Amino acid sequence: MISVKVLGDYLDGRFVRPPGARRKIVSRDPGDVGYRIGAFPTYPDHVPQAVVAAAAAQPAWAALEPGDRANLLRKFAAEVVNRRRELRDVIAAETGRPLFEAEEEVAALEAQAEIEIREGVRMVNPFRVSEIRHGVAGTCRFRPLGVVAVLGSAVSPLSLSCAHILPALLTGNCVVFKPSKLVPACGQWLARLFEHIETPPGVFNMIQGDAAAGAALAAHPEVAGVLVTGSYPTGRRILEATMSQPHKLVALQMGGVNAALVLEDADLDNAVFETVCGAFLSAGQRMSSTRLVIVLESVFERFANAFVEKVGRLKVGYAFEPGVFLGPLLSESARDRSLDMQERLVALGVKTLLRAEPLSLSRRGYYLSPGVYLLERTAERERFAPDDLFFGPQALLLPAATDEEALRLANLTRFGFAAAVFTRDGKRFEEVAGRLRYGLVNHNLGTTEISMRLPLGGANRCGNNRPGGIFGQRNCTQPVSSLLLGAGPEREPRRRPFPR
Repeated sequence: MISVKVLGDYLDGRFVRPPGARRKIVSRDPGDVGYRIGAFPTYPDHVPQAVVAAAAAQPAWAALEPGDRANLLRKFAAEVVNRRRELRDVIAAETGRPLFEAEEEVAALEAQAEIEIREGVRMVNPFRVSEIRHGVAGTCRFRPLGVVAVLGSAVSPLSLSCAHILPALLTGNCVVFKPSKLVPACGQWLARLFEHIETPPGVFNMIQGDAAAGAALAAHPEVAGVLVTGSYPTGRRILEATMSQPHKLVALQMGGVNAALVLEDADLDNAVFETVCGAFLSAGQRMSSTRLVIVLESVFERFANAFVEKVGRLKVGYAFEPGVFLGPLLSESARDRSLDMQERLVALGVKTLLRAEPLSLSRRGYYLSPGVYLLERTAERERFAPDDLFFGPQALLLPAATDEEALRLANLTRFGFAAAVFTRDGKRFEEVAGRLRYGLVNHNLGTTEISMRLPLGGANRCGNNRPGGIFGQRNCTQPVSSLLLGAGPEREPRRRPFPR
């Protein structure tokens, strides 16, 4: 258990408790719902106040040398190291994810600043075209948008939020951050990190709130960019909130119905390990979690037996207990949705290999045992539409006769975020990967294996074609092109029928 002192919203360089706030976000440990982490007040008037503070600070922040802004990110990374244990504990307590996962997230957070400074900046380096035409050269530079709103993730509340925040700050923007209402303590801790490193007032701001607060922030006329990690309905709400402002940059990172394809020449031990991790890390709630496991028939029985055996041995329990692989779901409604989807799959004719069941453990929480299902090659499978699948500790196995059938099944979804292909044949991987409609296609690694050193974004309904990752700084900047007369080779006079 952790103790969190509620500080309020972070505005213009200081924490401010809302005056007489009537609404509060009560944060509870999803693995021990009797324990209240804190009650975080919300105050709608803080939304415009945060934006005003960011807008006032932005010109001076943008005027700094890039190296000075990079130094702030390095201080941030150093403070993450100093607070590593506290950050790990607040992630584990508020999300229910086991300690090993929380430690992995903190390590990723440590690395992100240097990735942005050393590699992400290449995406927005100015460049020159020496000869556009005789006597005319060209340049392109990237300027900050201004005030950027960041709406944070619940499952990976620090690392995925900072995948937007850090590139925005490095490129000269000021940020107003609204954490997910499910993880207000994590959001407050992020603000504390920026307070501890003496971030200039107004450069980073944090407000607590619900979906309405997020929509109000996104729609504020002084906000030039909105960077979102969330569900498809969340992305739709933000687009609707900004519909009257088509000039506003909106970058959406949304979850997917992700598929693993196991071909007959795969290393089955590796494929089982990677797909179990892909499906059940973070209780299957990551935007990259594996939902569909499509296996060629010649190896299906061997794979399925090993998969079910390994899943059946996963330890479900409280985040702070040793040996736990599966923690609780984030909320009671998330658990209920997973159970409802299980019943819908059964109604479709799916065979249950492992049934997901609510668990009563020593601590009362939103625990669910892992579920594994089989959808055989029957006529009923033609009615299968995977777009409304679960975000929980569940996986659906589908046998396929050929690569062609496996591809067809994988491409049924309109939410192609991440796919994995397991084969020893590199050429075959390239052929299959080239036909998968996903934004990330891994070879012999699970769908949850991602890198911020590469573009990160899904296909179709997983976003709006503004990937993050190494492209994050492009989502925070406006390219400015210039033609320069007399800067190129000696120019020839232009001949036009114009009176002089």
